[in-house]
Amino acid sequence: MGIKPPLCLSFSEPVGTEEAAPHSLDVLFKMGQSASRAVSFSSNGAPLKRNGNALLCLGLVPALELGVDLVIDAKVDAELLDRCNTIQALLCAWYPGYRVISITAPVARPARGSSQRTAVFFSGGVDSSYSLVERRDSLDALVTLIGADVDPQQHEPADHLRDLSKNVAEAFDIEQIVITTDIRQVSDSLVGWVEYHGALLSAVGHLLSDRLDHVLIASSADESSWNRRWGSHPALDPLWSTQDMQVEHHGLVHRLAKIERITSVPTLMNHLRVCNFSEDNCGVCPNCSFMLQALDLLDARSLSPTYAHGDSSKTRLEVTGEGSLSDMKHLRAAALESGQDALISAIDHALAVYSAKKRRERLFRTAEMSRRFKRFKRQIRYLHVSRKGA
Repeated sequence: MGIKPPLCLSFSEPVGTEEAAPHSLDVLFKMGQSASRAVSFSSNGAPLKRNGNALLCLGLVPALELGVDLVIDAKVDAELLDRCNTIQALLCAWYPGYRVISITAPVARPARGSSQRTAVFFSGGVDSSYSLVERRDSLDALVTLIGADVDPQQHEPADHLRDLSKNVAEAFDIEQIVITTDIRQVSDSLVGWVEYHGALLSAVGHLLSDRLDHVLIASSADESSWNRRWGSHPALDPLWSTQDMQVEHHGLVHRLAKIERITSVPTLMNHLRVCNFSEDNCGVCPNCSFMLQALDLLDARSLSPTYAHGDSSKTRLEVTGEGSLSDMKHLRAAALESGQDALISAIDHALAVYSAKKRRERLFRTAEMSRRFKRFKRQIRYLHVSRKGA
């Protein structure tokens, strides 16, 4: 495949060129001598701090995926640089084919910032809603990212998410911070979203380190999270921390318990958003299907206007991964306790389908082969772009 040039990350304006932190900035992903891609970040008011810690979070996982060295053109805290050995060891253990890469960056001495404010990343979903409720007394802000699962160019769903987070922030009497980015126009060609999203959220935390010193990333599963490889993970998220920005993985609680917890908070139920396919919750995807069954089991459908149009009798339950497997087993236990025979049968079918799928994957290694093929295509594309500058 040939020698691949390093992936270089920098800000379009050098660190320290402005006396006050800007509300928008561009990050350059440079591949080779002439090829570069610009990624924009903008804030609705909170200052964005140019710092190498954010660049490192943005660049390390893509560099590992591509198998190239990483160059950061801004100072990175020494403790975070040292911790990259642990991060790389963890990711290399998760993903066969990864190798330890070299990281080049000027070193900054760790410094404790003056900010003493905590925020939770908030999307309107069950996980972030649960974290918001559980930590409400210690929270000063919620951070909503436009450009993760919502394309900023799709104005209607993007505006819906902004309005949703604004209403929730006002109800909880905390600051709303909205970060808009086109990162996925660049990152999707370099690394998968599953592998990348935790590092991206951590990078946003570092960009906000003039306003915040602690961010919560809501867990998407319970203790089963320890047994799966995922871009946001209880072992991985805290490793992106520095003295002036603590990254916390919060809420290792199964989904049915989280749903039950937030049913007592009308503001969150009024704005509940768990669907990846429709801002109004499609009612038929795996996320919506589980949600409808859980709401009916908890006798809480009337408390969730965003699911008033759903029909749980028309849903098909599906186990999508190890976290989903644990959630489904807890749903089954609750259905068994309440004598919901039809629901138990539907869950048992979903569990059997997933079990058969896992047996096939273990036998034929289909999931790993697919992932390796995607990585190979990304590496070929990177090599072509870095050489041609296209």
